[in-house]
Amino acid sequence: MNAMREGDDVRPKQNVRAVGVGLLGVLVAGLSLALAAPAAAQSPGGLVLAVQVVHISDAQGKVDPRAKRLHAKLRKQFRYESLRVLESKRLKLALNDVGELQLPNGRRLRVRPLVRDKRGALVAVDVEGALQTDVRVRPRHLVVIGAHSHKDGKLVISLEMQ
Repeated sequence: MNAMREGDDVRPKQNVRAVGVGLLGVLVAGLSLALAAPAAAQSPGGLVLAVQVVHISDAQGKVDPRAKRLHAKLRKQFRYESLRVLESKRLKLALNDVGELQLPNGRRLRVRPLVRDKRGALVAVDVEGALQTDVRVRPRHLVVIGAHSHKDGKLVISLEMQ
């Protein structure tokens, strides 16, 4: 044990304190960045939502091959001659994060995962000025969100949890 003698400086060394505080700040900042930006895939409640916006119309045309699964589901519910994919987007979202997509009709689509469990996720869906609902999205199952008028047909939105 070191005994203090008369005349010893008992004040902490200013340089040592400054370096310690600086290192601590760098460590805290680095840790904060690592924790503040978790990827949805790493987040226990996070998920990836595939959003597809298509235009269906009675005008002669083809069915876009990128939407063959959606076409298989829609053809039983709607009459149309053409189906064209307008946008496909993958949204990586943590619980309560809001994903947005500007729709061709000027409205905004917002989706927000509320709860995730082994069966899928409960997602809040808001189509600005048209629809507010919560839907259960299951892995590899399409959920169709409405059919909104657009040009000579309708916009159809599908969600799929990946």
